[in-house]
Amino acid sequence: MFNGEDFITVKGVTLSRELSGEKNLWVKLFLKGEGIVSLTSKNFMGDSEPFLWANYDLQRKSKSRNYFVADIDVRDDMLSIRRSRETIKTALKWTELLTKYLPQEQPDDDLLSNLYWNMKLLATPSVPYYVPAWRFLWKWLELWGLAPELVDFHASKNFNHDEILLLSQVSILDTKGVIDLFTQPTSSTIRENAFIIAAKLAVKFLNET
Repeated sequence: MFNGEDFITVKGVTLSRELSGEKNLWVKLFLKGEGIVSLTSKNFMGDSEPFLWANYDLQRKSKSRNYFVADIDVRDDMLSIRRSRETIKTALKWTELLTKYLPQEQPDDDLLSNLYWNMKLLATPSVPYYVPAWRFLWKWLELWGLAPELVDFHASKNFNHDEILLLSQVSILDTKGVIDLFTQPTSSTIRENAFIIAAKLAVKFLNET
């Protein structure tokens, strides 16, 4: 797992936490260069909130190969994700899928970066929650070589021209570009649930892995 040093500092995100006894937490982290790991942590309370991005100081336990979280340097609390039920549900769904399909301790830094930038979109009030809900999944499929050809696939699922165009733009643009895109009104021909339908279709490809 880790390189055997007594202390290491690793960047990543808290996916979930669970109280263990009176003072400790079990935290599930997605870490750069390490993948998803489960570790014990001192009870940092707010600093251990899910979706929080930080530098984690990890210390090896005495006479053990295992580490625990000794300190957390918060870099981005993603607080705006907690602004609504839908944004929280979206982030929790991502956590569920990551822990289901990414094996423990298998590094995937590209997927970690994908998660970060789509959480930034999810935390942006001007961008509808369902846009990053789909974008994160689609880019995940692309990273793992599972994505079909976007235009042909969505045309076969009866998405109209304007919907496919918008999906294509969202898939290509960077985070700032997506934010800028949604400062303008979208076409009246685009169904409000188009991204939700597209996200459900994307999950099916993960289910087939």
